[in-house]
Amino acid sequence: MTGTLIPLRSDRSAASALATVDVTAVELLQEGLATTLSGARLAAIQGDLLAKREQLTAEIADLQARPSSGDAGIDAVNSPLCAEANTGLAYIDQFLEQVENCATRVE
Repeated sequence: MTGTLIPLRSDRSAASALATVDVTAVELLQEGLATTLSGARLAAIQGDLLAKREQLTAEIADLQARPSSGDAGIDAVNSPLCAEANTGLAYIDQFLEQVENCATRVE
């Protein structure tokens, strides 16, 4: 085995997910919005999930509001796409519940 580290992301210009969380966590600590690094990390993750939830909710509303396009192929895709988006929303809600559970243990 060599002593080489293998990066988790192949795109070196993009920050890793953990680095992004830590940057936000440090900002929360500096602003006094969190008292511990663990709490700040959880708050950063929660904020990110809430933003993603809001975005996905808007996408679902847009899909549901679309009238028939007149193209059977496109219309056939919209219904399962909406169903999958709702499944994604359920996953986000589960992740948010996990973050809240972790936050209560950290406090």
